[in-house]
Amino acid sequence: MLQIFTLRVLYNEELLTLNKIIKAMKRLFILLALLCVAFATEAKRPSFPHMYAHRGSWSKNAEGEFVIPENSVAAVAAAKRMGYEGIECDVHYTKDGRMVILHDATLNRTCRLSGDYSRLDKPVYLNQLTFEELRRDYVLESADPALRTPVPTLEELLEECKVQGIVPMLHSDLMESYHVAQRMFGNDWICFTGGVEHLKKVREFSDCTILLAINDGTAEENIARLKQIGGHCGISTMNYSLYTPEFCKALTDAGYEVQASIFPAPYEAYAQRNGITYQLTDFSYMPTKRKADGKLTVYTGWYNKLGLGSRTKRFTPTEKLDYAGCVVKIKMRKRAIKEPEFDLGDVKIGCVDVEFDGRKYEIEHRGKETIYIGRRLMDGAGSKVQTRESHINNKTCVKKIQQYFYYL
Repeated sequence: MLQIFTLRVLYNEELLTLNKIIKAMKRLFILLALLCVAFATEAKRPSFPHMYAHRGSWSKNAEGEFVIPENSVAAVAAAKRMGYEGIECDVHYTKDGRMVILHDATLNRTCRLSGDYSRLDKPVYLNQLTFEELRRDYVLESADPALRTPVPTLEELLEECKVQGIVPMLHSDLMESYHVAQRMFGNDWICFTGGVEHLKKVREFSDCTILLAINDGTAEENIARLKQIGGHCGISTMNYSLYTPEFCKALTDAGYEVQASIFPAPYEAYAQRNGITYQLTDFSYMPTKRKADGKLTVYTGWYNKLGLGSRTKRFTPTEKLDYAGCVVKIKMRKRAIKEPEFDLGDVKIGCVDVEFDGRKYEIEHRGKETIYIGRRLMDGAGSKVQTRESHINNKTCVKKIQQYFYYL
């Protein structure tokens, strides 16, 4: 009897162990299945361009006065907070050959007198000032007294880029400025200017990313230009009519970058959708992190049940947002709905209208895809975001629209 009892105990223990193994294997199988789904979802995510803040992430108040000055150390820090990958800056010489960060030939638009903070009543040219005069007599315009700092040197701005961990894009013709960037960043910076022969000289001492400024030309013609430069390079233009889906695809398939340079709304969003890889922007917004670091408000599913007409969602902040961003995420369906024989009103069938403070984006249906449109919002007390689409009997091209608001 003792032997039989012992055998039964062992048998039961073996069954118990086997059951545990089976349960563990089931859990492992479920975990692997979830991981496969996660990887499949990740693979379906759209690719976003590298977002660079034009002259840093500057801002102005309702009166048109700078709050965060452009091309300033503060604008570099703000770009980091907003989630930009890097900043673009303009480099020029003073009269005595010091390299400083300023866009215009004159100081009038961006600077004030350092003594009484009064405006400059006559043109003051940078190349007629010594470095000592520039730093002693003038400060950057800002509604915030703490940000009324002198025009920064190239080294000061690049040092802030290192501190913030973002990439500098030098819009400069000064070969000396490229050597400074190469010394401070190695190859982790971007050279952005025109002239193939000029850029071939940069390539002799640097393997940095080079963006050739262009105004025209076919994809094939621009590929031929880039082959002369060699290495990791691409093109950049302010001519938004160039960047068709076919043009972008030809460049990127050949291994080259395509930058949209300060396109006006709504062409900034169209360029993203058409396949650009870099975006230099004043206001377009697509944070590196898809979730906000601070407060986040998300809107989904707001539609009425009308059989015919348009759907609208408006958002106006109830609290003042001095500096914030909004991203609208639009999920399109695979099939378009049939165009009616009658007029639906203000929004075309098959389109979504997105409006940021009066700037309108009309997004046409191209099949199943996810589209992101983002803008920085300044002086948020008056900011308004509105999305609209037409529908027939509650059928639309759009599956879902979400609005993400980023508070800083």
